[in-house]
Amino acid sequence: MSDTLKIFVDTDVFVALAVENDANHKKAFPLLNLLQEKQAIFFTSNYVFAESITVISQRESHAAAVTFIENMQLPGSPFQIKRVDEAVEQAAIPIFTQQTSKNTSDVDCCNIALMRTAHLAIIFSFDKVYRQNGLMLALDLFAKEQAA
Repeated sequence: MSDTLKIFVDTDVFVALAVENDANHKKAFPLLNLLQEKQAIFFTSNYVFAESITVISQRESHAAAVTFIENMQLPGSPFQIKRVDEAVEQAAIPIFTQQTSKNTSDVDCCNIALMRTAHLAIIFSFDKVYRQNGLMLALDLFAKEQAA
């Protein structure tokens, strides 16, 4: 079972899926479908969940945010929510202090710390900060396959 594709999902993907006029909307669905065809297991964090609710509400509507919540909480949801604990929060601090971009958030750094703790190497995100921190974007996974 070690060849199971385990993917962490970031806020920007949830927003892209929920907000039609998002810059990544048209890229997010085909990539999600490809990952589902590969029977990927999806993880996210409670921080990403909370951040996604807020951004979807602001960028689309409160109703869209409520729909997102309901879909994420369905028993058949493909997304498993991992809780960020104090150890992950503490591990995120040095990651944050090493960043050079003002656009890297604490949530991004908590994602990196959680992924390292859970031994996850691939993130479904369009944010290049993850690649700069040694993780593979899900998009890169398919670029490598097409090159082979």
